[in-house]
Amino acid sequence: MLTSKRKHKRFDIPLTIKFRPVNGAAEYCAGVTKNFSCEGVGLETDGFEFTRHENLELNFKLPASEKIVSLLGGVVWETQVGDKNLAGIKLKMKNKQMRNEIEKIFSRSKIPINSIYSNDPDYMIKGEKKKKPAPKPAAQKKRALEPPGKSALVRGGKKKAVSGPARQKKKPLEQPENPGFVKQYNKSGSKCKVTFRLPGEAVPDVRKVAIVGDFNKWDASGTPMTRLENGDFLVTLDLKSKREYRFKYLIDGNLWENDWCADRYVPNAFGSDDSVVIV
Repeated sequence: MLTSKRKHKRFDIPLTIKFRPVNGAAEYCAGVTKNFSCEGVGLETDGFEFTRHENLELNFKLPASEKIVSLLGGVVWETQVGDKNLAGIKLKMKNKQMRNEIEKIFSRSKIPINSIYSNDPDYMIKGEKKKKPAPKPAAQKKRALEPPGKSALVRGGKKKAVSGPARQKKKPLEQPENPGFVKQYNKSGSKCKVTFRLPGEAVPDVRKVAIVGDFNKWDASGTPMTRLENGDFLVTLDLKSKREYRFKYLIDGNLWENDWCADRYVPNAFGSDDSVVIV
């Protein structure tokens, strides 16, 4: 399945979508998206039977906007669950313009562009501006060896130490801040301190955030998060290891938000997904 083969981070972005085969013979069908990444998307509908390897014209409605982003994609897997038809769509990025259109979707969903490429092994090259290499020091001319009795010797016949050019200490490479959890296990490995961070870019005008999940029996008021000076919300929890915990962020007491960098996502009983941290 596409969801197990994608190398980029997947996000729970429920978007309304209209789609049809690229031949244009069929009318547009409506659906919703799940598990969105920069390379593919899960699609759910109840009015269209997908055909593997079929190419689709995809029109995504941007969040909180009437604007439409149009892309192309191919069906890589399809299945039926009850009266719902599900498919995995691999997006076809033919040019830079289509890549920009995909990034519009994440930008309108308040997801930083760099984080959508964070699981790419080439992330540090693609996501960061390449720094100009420091100019090499001018090569020093080698001095001809002088015979004993001249400058190489001092009184008493002892050799004078000739100091070479001082070696420059290598500076450690600057790493971009790694999105995701910070996990610190105790010596026995039975418990783990897990630090959760919700970026301020996702919630710029929010007053309070709580983390709610299996670890606090889904108590909406049990675990408030601390707001940092940069706008991020942070909390550290002591969790038992060798377990998986479902959770979500509760924004101002009425809006649910998933973690952008969860270890995985699982469907819940309300038709959306929960974030999962694996300890």
